[in-house]
Order: sequence, then structure tokens, then C-alpha cells
Amino acid sequence: MTATVRYEVQDRIATLTIDRPEVRNALGPEEWRALRTLAQRAGDDPEVRVLVVTGAGGVFSAGGDLKTMPERLALPHHVRRAGLLSDAQVVTTLRGLPKPVIAIIEGVAVGAGLSLALACDVRIAAANAKLGAVFHKIGLTGDFGLLWLLPRVVGPTRAMDLLMSAELIDGTRAEAIGLVSRVLPPDQVRAEGLAYARRLADGPPLAMAFTKAGLHQSLERELAELLAFEAEAQATCSKSEDVREGLAAFFAKRAPLYQGR
Repeated sequence: MTATVRYEVQDRIATLTIDRPEVRNALGPEEWRALRTLAQRAGDDPEVRVLVVTGAGGVFSAGGDLKTMPERLALPHHVRRAGLLSDAQVVTTLRGLPKPVIAIIEGVAVGAGLSLALACDVRIAAANAKLGAVFHKIGLTGDFGLLWLLPRVVGPTRAMDLLMSAELIDGTRAEAIGLVSRVLPPDQVRAEGLAYARRLADGPPLAMAFTKAGLHQSLERELAELLAFEAEAQATCSKSEDVREGLAAFFAKRAPLYQGR
């Protein structure tokens, strides 16, 4: 797709690596298009169970590419708006995948880089990572879903604080406020993040797809609707080969081998 976003599959885990270390993995239109296309590729691949999003060179992403920002800011209003809306579809793609998406965060995850991390289902960060909704530092507001995602992750008050102050916080503080799921020493975060991905890859794909969909819908739907969703999902899982395998493995005291059927 592009030399600036690498796609690799190993052990049922697809990894998307933003590979522009010379600009701290900044994201331009080319990278957003590649991320969306390759994420969908992972979603469509029956051999892929988990998608990992990360950055090369010990950095997740510094957000929008400021070196090329002036030319994008100079675009006519309707062109700029359409481009942003098109590029931002990567957010709905990641959230809509029927597979877990894990962000492994080293270095900085700021601006639209933070938006990308928030579009993932689980965020694992180094203790010394720096995260921030820093748009106000250059006179812009949040984009790529940040204004929707951030308050749902940390709550509206903390989201307002992070956006209005444009302050950076480290991985330890990010975990304390729920911005990231897990925090690890810098020299362990990549290995432990991939080990976590492998554990999820061994899980029941059908059940995990329902769980992800249900949790995303839970913030927008009434309890009665979620009860109906759960009943339908559970009834479907109950007829699957995976649930029979899970029970058989439980009683045999062995690890289950789920096939996603």
C-alpha cells in the first residue's frame, strides 16, 4: 500500500506499523488511507484474529504532519472538510472490525495520533509515553473522532480538561484516568503488548466479535435494546462449535482450540 505504513501477519496477529520515524510517525492523507485500507484487509482475512496498531522507532504518532499542514490549511473550505471526513473513516473502520484492535503506545501519541489510539479497543502504553489532545497549541480543535471518543473513555470533565489545557500526560497518569488500559515499563511494553495480543488471538472469535459490538453499542442504546442484543448474541454463540470446544476443554482441563465457528 505505502512504504510509510507496514502490514505484517504472524501467529494470527496483523500488525499495522506507522513507519515515518523521521517525522515521529506523523500522519498525512496517504497514511490515513493506508491505515483504513490495511485495517479492512485485516478484518476481511479469516486467518487474522487480532489487529495491532503501533509505530516504528519507539514512537506511536505525533499526529497530523505539520510540515505539510500549511498546504492543507490553504485548501478551500469544502475541499478541506471533505478530505478530513474521508480520512477520518479509518476510525469507523477500526471500531467496526469484528476483531480486537490493540494500540501499543511508545513515545508520543498526540493530536490525531491520540485519536487513532482511541479508535482502538485496548491501549497499552509505556510508562514514559506522552499522550495529549494538543490541538489548541496550534489553534485547531479535535478531529478524527476525538471529540466523540475521548469523553466516552475518560468522561466529559476530564476530556474537557485534556482538550482545553492541551497538556501532555505520561502513561502512568493516562492509566490512572482510564485513557489507556495498561501501562508497562518502556523496555517491556512492546513484548508484553504482543503477548497480550497472542492471548486474545487464542480466544473465541465469535464471542469476542459480539462482545466488541455490544460494548460499543452500549453507550448509545437503551438497556432493553442491549438485553435483546445479548440474548441474540448468546443464543448464536450457544449453537457454535466454539462453545462446545470451550466446554470440552474446560472439563478436560486443557486449553481450548477455537476455530471461530
